[in-house]
Amino acid sequence: MSQVRLAEAGNSIYVLSWGEYDSKQNSGPLLGASDLDFAVLADEYRHDRYAAADAAGEDNCWLDEGDFTAWLLDKGKLRPIETQSVRLEPFSHDFVPTHWPKCPECATGRGEPGFENVRKSLNRVTAYRCCTECRHSWGHVEVPNFSNLPMLDDDGRDTVGGCVPFAISKACGLAFSDVQEVCQRHGWSNHQGMAPAKAVIAARELGFDLMRQNRSGAGTANAPTLKRLLADLPHDRNYIAGVKDHWLALVRGVIVDNDTQSGPGRKVLELYEVRRTQ
Repeated sequence: MSQVRLAEAGNSIYVLSWGEYDSKQNSGPLLGASDLDFAVLADEYRHDRYAAADAAGEDNCWLDEGDFTAWLLDKGKLRPIETQSVRLEPFSHDFVPTHWPKCPECATGRGEPGFENVRKSLNRVTAYRCCTECRHSWGHVEVPNFSNLPMLDDDGRDTVGGCVPFAISKACGLAFSDVQEVCQRHGWSNHQGMAPAKAVIAARELGFDLMRQNRSGAGTANAPTLKRLLADLPHDRNYIAGVKDHWLALVRGVIVDNDTQSGPGRKVLELYEVRRTQ
């Protein structure tokens, strides 16, 4: 039981509590005299209820805290008091610094900093301003995702489904956009990728032959891992390796891959040596 003293009126506000843990209950707030002795009141309550049960010829008389509270109200020992529930929202508004630029659209709101289109492989992210009032956005510009690292040029490594044109561009030393354009004419799309046979034709159109190799068991039942294959290949040539559902370039003994999940332990299912068309 807790109470808040109202000394000037000789009364207190009571909250009656009982039970433990999940069964815990309370009743209140209720107003009553400050000097109420609840042990004495409990004895009076028990006497009243026993007397009523005995007079009614009952064999049992059950007592509980809720009924005791009702008895206190019925006897006028406590009475309900009016309460008001107030929802506090003095801190619901966001802080809008005055050093944020004014919105060029509505001239009322301020430009909150925003970021989108994170390209982790290129350390690039698009920064912009978004109006706090009308939500107009402006000033979109690419900045480093990690400020202490340089942004990398978009060489196609961030293109969805672009492993085939990316591998060709790196192995042949060509611009990704040029390779992508030719591959599109031969069926490449970022949803379905590209068939190896079509990729060979696209590379030939770009001036390079992809010569199928069986070196170190590539493409056989004893297919080597990328790591083992690199140890056997000469490092003065360029290759394109095919692992499951993916192509990557081997440029002078170095794996150049747009898929960070292609570890050196993956099996090489096909291998092409890259030669300039005679």
